[in-house]
Amino acid sequence: MNKIYNDEKFMDIASDILNHKEFSKTKNIVHHGNTRYNHCVRVSYIAYKLSKFAGCDTKAAIRGGLLHDFFLERDDKSILTETKMWVKHPTIAKENAIKYFNVDIKEQNIIESHMFPISNITPKYKESWIVTFSDKLASGFDVLTTAKAQVAMWLMFIVNLVK
Repeated sequence: MNKIYNDEKFMDIASDILNHKEFSKTKNIVHHGNTRYNHCVRVSYIAYKLSKFAGCDTKAAIRGGLLHDFFLERDDKSILTETKMWVKHPTIAKENAIKYFNVDIKEQNIIESHMFPISNITPKYKESWIVTFSDKLASGFDVLTTAKAQVAMWLMFIVNLVK
């Protein structure tokens, strides 16, 4: 993450969100085996790099990426509740983004469409597609990292048990 925080162009756009009192609350919410804050930063940075490479609106990609999961409800282990949140949370995140950060129409679409195709909100902009892809990529990385950590922990347990 240090690479991200040392990227001046990224931080020029992201810092007002990252330092905001309400957004900082996401640091305390577990999300994909990480924190929601770290997940959003990772999604935003991937989207920033991809949008820069594609010649797209990097500001919208950064802001939309950071705010795509800006909701303060905790993840629930109940599959029924979790499934409902997959569809519901983009709307909550968009409402929070409007309330605290005055997001424009493009940024709103980025946030509300990031769960496509699970949700029925279709990405309308290139940046929306980029953030949607970046979210899937970062989520997969978070889950794999968590799975690797669990496997390593169990291997250490078994090795110590055998000794």
